[in-house]
Amino acid sequence: MSSLDPIAADSRAAKCELACEVLRSFGGLRFSATGWSMLPAIFPGDTLVVERVSGDQVKVGQVVLVGRDGRLCAHRVVSREIVSKEEDSGNPHRRWITQGDAMPIPDPPVKENELLGRVNYVIRAGRCVAVPTELSLAAKLTGKIARRSFFAARALVYLHRAVPISGKSETRESVQHCQG
Repeated sequence: MSSLDPIAADSRAAKCELACEVLRSFGGLRFSATGWSMLPAIFPGDTLVVERVSGDQVKVGQVVLVGRDGRLCAHRVVSREIVSKEEDSGNPHRRWITQGDAMPIPDPPVKENELLGRVNYVIRAGRCVAVPTELSLAAKLTGKIARRSFFAARALVYLHRAVPISGKSETRESVQHCQG
């Protein structure tokens, strides 16, 4: 379906609203990643495990789930700021600047009401994998290559799917077998 399709847009908005309600009601949410913006930390098909957190619990380097314009987006917090006055209430409030690891520029500032939760870990091939708050030099380089070349990003995703998880180098601390 085309992204201009109003039915598809309504479906996305409904899914986003449902995810918000699940997080508000139960405090947690799992869903499958679909995009490439967080390569190499998060791959398409990884299951993101998100927990509801308050804004003061969010730290730079963590990956957060944001809901805006009827869409969900999980990106890394690159900075946070306190704005002196909110336009409608006159009270100070927080905002976060997020950016995908494979994206060339940051996202628009995230308001408190758009912050849905924090990605605690991902489930990849039945294993819990911690999402690092600081990328290694190799991961930073991989992200830069993926952001500059669609072909390289596509090749990275293909290779990731082709190589069995047991062949991947993960530290014992960052990978555990998941039960559910």
